[in-house]
Order: sequence, then structure tokens, then C-alpha cells
Amino acid sequence: MSHPVRYLSLLLLLLITQHFTQHFAVAEEETLVDKIFAKHDRGETMTPEAVKEDIALLSRLIPTDDVIRTEKLQLLKCWNQASTTEQEIKLALAYTTHALAHIPPSATPHYVTELTLCHAWFLQLNDDIKGAMEGYDLSVKRAYEHEDLKLIADSRSLRGALYSYIGDFSSALEDLVTAQDLYESLNLTGWANFNLADVATSFRRYGDPQSAIRYYNKLKKIYLKNNNQDQVIFVISDIGLALDELGEHQQAIEQFLISYRYYKEHKKTVAAAIAATNIAYSLIKLNRLDEAERYLAEAGTVITEKEPTGYSFMKLFMGEIKFQQGRYDEALIDLVEGEEAFRSLQNDRGLVQLLQLKSDVYAAMDNLPAAYRALQEFMLLTKKVDGNSLDLQTTELKVKFDTSRIKLENERLIENQTLKEQELALLEQNKSLQYTILLLTACILAIVSIFAYQQVNRNRQLQVIALTDYLTQLPNRRHIYAQAAKYFQQALRQQHPFSVIIFDADHFKKINDNFGHEIGDRALITIANAGQALTGNKDHLGRIGGEEFLILLPNTDAKRAWELAHQLQSKITELSNQALPHELTLTVSAGVATLGGKSQDRNFASLLKRADKALYAAKHAGRNCIKSADDLDDKPNDDPDNASA
Repeated sequence: MSHPVRYLSLLLLLLITQHFTQHFAVAEEETLVDKIFAKHDRGETMTPEAVKEDIALLSRLIPTDDVIRTEKLQLLKCWNQASTTEQEIKLALAYTTHALAHIPPSATPHYVTELTLCHAWFLQLNDDIKGAMEGYDLSVKRAYEHEDLKLIADSRSLRGALYSYIGDFSSALEDLVTAQDLYESLNLTGWANFNLADVATSFRRYGDPQSAIRYYNKLKKIYLKNNNQDQVIFVISDIGLALDELGEHQQAIEQFLISYRYYKEHKKTVAAAIAATNIAYSLIKLNRLDEAERYLAEAGTVITEKEPTGYSFMKLFMGEIKFQQGRYDEALIDLVEGEEAFRSLQNDRGLVQLLQLKSDVYAAMDNLPAAYRALQEFMLLTKKVDGNSLDLQTTELKVKFDTSRIKLENERLIENQTLKEQELALLEQNKSLQYTILLLTACILAIVSIFAYQQVNRNRQLQVIALTDYLTQLPNRRHIYAQAAKYFQQALRQQHPFSVIIFDADHFKKINDNFGHEIGDRALITIANAGQALTGNKDHLGRIGGEEFLILLPNTDAKRAWELAHQLQSKITELSNQALPHELTLTVSAGVATLGGKSQDRNFASLLKRADKALYAAKHAGRNCIKSADDLDDKPNDDPDNASA
């Protein structure tokens, strides 16, 4: 019997060995695939050749029935379409257009949203600014709908950079700061660095080159540490632009020359031509016109109207030189060509410079009507650009942007990156053993616990998004109603008073129609701030509708609730005078209801309904007033639903 048992044992051992060999081979492939994706997700800088190798390897390793990884591979291919030349950009745009038109029915929301975002990016490269902005807006909307944090950061980062380019610095900084915080919280160091460069550029364009240079120098150190020479040169060019805005033109030339020589050495002709254009601008400011003209002539052999971004500024600078040399007719030809390029790009910042110069040229030619027309458009456009730059929201965001925290966080992320990769590799190895080795049950439980902990943290993040109103950052309807139900039951048990105030903005539709949705949003934020100042507790105030809010007042009787409602009106008036246009009179109507008294409320819905009736009564009474539900309980039911909101 010993021989059959021995043979059976050997056979079982052989089968187990085969099973382990096959299992570990599959696990090793899955681990390699996920590591490659993780590298790209983090935004690590790679050469085009390395990216092609990764895509080819993933195409071999990922089976066709692995839907999730197949989608990730398709998205990786989308973002890495060649886009150096105009023809390559058109081919890439055709690729993304075809992909959008042939989305499979089984596609995940993440795939659809990121593909839309990728398509918008190539629209921007193709100078379709309007189409790109529409794509970014749609991607932001879908990312928030599906609570996809990485895509929220990606879409707001790209949209913010485009806002910055066209001169809307308030919207740019709002998007870029939001993206920065998300990238850091998700440990996506590479994308955080790219996004921070856009933040720096926005501050430079906004008119704060000192802050921009601080950010650029920080990024330069990071890229030098990582031996990322291409990004170092790119940042050096940006530092040169900031130095120009500070009036340090000779220092700017020194920075541009570093970039110019690097691009020449590496045969990057377009980048070298753009660097030459930047050098020419600095030379013009130093009145070294002959040198500047030579650099522009060199750039003109490479940059054509098919590349409107570089072409527009090149023509502007050519016009400046010819104007200063008294060659007015030639200057006008360059300016007309540059103006067409600026308008196609919707680049108001560049167009402002060009229109001012154009007016000066016409004036020098004694063509005063044409000079006046150019000057008029210059003034209108300057007012628009300055309005974007000086918007209150931009100033607030600038103050809130904590550069020290970002620096420390990014440094910590870089230092811990190697350790985290080792920890993840160990976890994957432990997971591969859980199928057959019972002795490793404790390890399996530990892994499950870690993933459960991560899921709880993620759920908490998503819960905050789900329960918070995006505009005012107050609890939304679901959150505040849940809080109210708890306070109501607590008040019943303890026999304590409990009051609520429901209020909304008067004539809010007229505010949006007459002043625009941006002012309408600011009015809602003003109301929210007034409510928070009144309650002192964020969880006691929520936004329950478009312009409708609810205040919870535990341990507050009817008399005190009535007083607080009047204080709320006064506070809204005070804050609106500070934050809103003086032509806008912001008022609210309110309804107050208290648990107990003449009405026996059995649940919070009943109490809320009485407060709602009081609100409608206030509306019916002419708005900008407060009504008490207790007072209405003694009167006949006038069908308040007929009152207009």
C-alpha cells in the first residue's frame, strides 16, 4: 500500500506545483500590467519610445475579455497619439472622433468621460478653443456625476489651463487650485507638478510674476532632482517670460538662450523658433531692434499661420520692430496677420497688445479714424481682461492657495513613493497566495482589512461629495433633512424646543436674468455666509433647493427663532453690500415654525410643511418679510400654493 500512496502523493504534488506555476505566472502578468498603468496614472515623465514599448507590452498581456484593463489601454493609446506636427494633430483628432462615435454599449462611465476629455484636448491642440471648452465642461460635469476623483482633477486641470490662456484668471485659478488639492490627496505627484506649472503661469498672466517665479523655481528643483531635462528647459522658458514681465529683460534673454540652444542641439525646430521669438521680444524692450529682427526672421522660416499660437506673437513683434523703424505700411501687414491668428485662438491678452500697437501705427500715419477705432476696441477688450483679472473670487483663491503646504506635501510624496511601491508589491504577492495556502489566512485577512480601510476612506470622501452642495459647500437637502429628523426626535424625547427657519432669495430669476449667473451664484454664496454667521454651526444650515435654504435651531423657542430670522435678514443686507454690485438689492422671505404650541407635529415633515406654508405666506405678503407658522395656524387656509415664488 505504501507504493500507491507514495505515487498518489507525488501526483498530487505535481498537480499542486503545476497549479502554483500557472497561478503565479498569471499573477505576475497582472502585477506587471497594473504596475505599468500605475506609472502612467501617476504622470511619470517618459520618452515617446518608452510609451510605445509599454503600449505594445500591454497589448500582448491583456486578454480581450478583461474589459476594465482593455478600456485603460484604449485610453492610454488616445492620450499618446502623436501630436508634434499639424498633420499628426489632425490624425489624432480623427482617431478620437472615431472612438467617440463607436463607444461600445458596455463601456463604463469612466471610459466615456475620459475619452471625451482626450478628444477635447486634441481639439485644443487643433486651435478649436470653443469646442475644447465645451468638451472640458462636459467632462467636469460627468466626472462629478460619477464621483470620479481622478477625472475631476484631470478635467479641471485642463480646463483651468485653457481658462488661463484666454485670460479668465478667476475661473482658471478656481479650477487649477481644486485640481491641485485632488492630485495631492490622491498621491498623483507627476500630475500635481504639471498642474502646479499651470498655476504658476496663471499667476504670471494675472500680473504676479514674483509668485510665478517662486513656483517655477520649485518645479525646476523637482525636475532637476528627477533628471528630467526637457521639463527643466520648459520651466526655464517660463521663468524668462516672468522676468520679462518684471522688466528684467537681460536676465530673461539669458534664460531664453538656454532653451534656444538646447532645442537647437536636439533638433526641435518649432520649439527653437518659439524660443527665438521670446528672445526677440526681450531685445525689442532693450531697443536692440536689429538683433531682434534677425531672431524673428529665423523663426519665420519655421512658424507659419498653420501654427497660430507662435505665429500670432511673432507677427506682433515683427510689427513692433517695423513701427519703431518707421516702416508703417509693413508693420500694418504684420499686425493684420497677427490679429487674425489671435482672434482665431480667442487670445484676448495678445489681442490687447496688438490693438494698442495698431492704434499707434495708424496715428503715426495720420489715419486718425482708424487709430480711434483700434483704440476703442483696445479699451473695451482691456476692460474685459482687467475684469477677469481683478475679480474678487480670483483674489480670494490666491490668498487661500497655500504654497508652503503644497511644497511639503509634494516632497513627502516623492520621498514615500518608493516605499509605497514596495508595499503594494508585497500586498499583490500576498493576494496571489490566498487561493491555495490555508496557512496564510492571517495574511489574507490583513490584506482584506487594508483594502477595507482604503474603501472606507474612499467612501468617506465620496460621502462628503454626495452630502455637500457644490456651490455653497453647505449640507445639501438629503444631509440637512437627516440632521433635522435627528434633532426633531431628540426634542420630542427631551421635551426641549426645536425651531426651523426656511427662507429663499426674492426674485432670484430676475437676478440671474439681469446680472448673470455668476452674480447669481455669488448671491447664493452671500446668503450661505450670512446663515453660517448666524448659526455658527455648518451642520445647522443647508441648501434644499435652487435658492431655498433651511436653518435648524435646536433648543430654540418661537420667540428666539423669530429674532434670529430678523437678524438673518440684516446680516444678508450687510454682506450683500460688501460682495455684490450696489445696483443689486438682495432680500429674502422666511417662514418660521416651532415644535409644539397649537400644532401637534408628529414628525419633522409636518414641522417643515408648516414652515413652508409660512414662507409662502411671506411671499404672498410682498416678500422681504417673515411669517410665523404659529400665527397662520389661527387663520383660515388660504391655499398658499397659489403664491408665486
